[in-house]
Amino acid sequence: MSVMEKCTSAANAALEENGFCLEHPAIDVADPIATAAWWCENLGFTKTFQKNDDAHTTFIVDGSGRVAFELYRAQNIPNAPDYASMDPMTLHFGFVSKDVDADIERLTKAGATLVSHDKAPGFDGAMMRDPSGIPIQFVKREKSVLLK
Repeated sequence: MSVMEKCTSAANAALEENGFCLEHPAIDVADPIATAAWWCENLGFTKTFQKNDDAHTTFIVDGSGRVAFELYRAQNIPNAPDYASMDPMTLHFGFVSKDVDADIERLTKAGATLVSHDKAPGFDGAMMRDPSGIPIQFVKREKSVLLK
């Protein structure tokens, strides 16, 4: 089964069960091709679609096969948002981590930057930025916030 078939099957099952299933958030980035490549190489995403136009609209899907991100360069806006200048608590994308310390080390070597690393009973979380400045968070929780 292809990644696209797996994603469609999972989304359809969720629709039948719950009514709605998040397909994708969309992010305007300066270089969608480079951002998609970095996320695929370092965060385990798979590219499922890419347009060969000025926007370079690209869809990447996470390792679960259930959530896609749309990366593009909006042509009606002169510059992509400067994510690096925004407080990461304004917008960030959180990922489950098995080992936050190892993720910090590996992703820093791959060009990400560490913003903060917080530990508390039952929680270990690092806020980082990918090379595009997009805030990405890695969390290990004693009790997941997810239902499934």
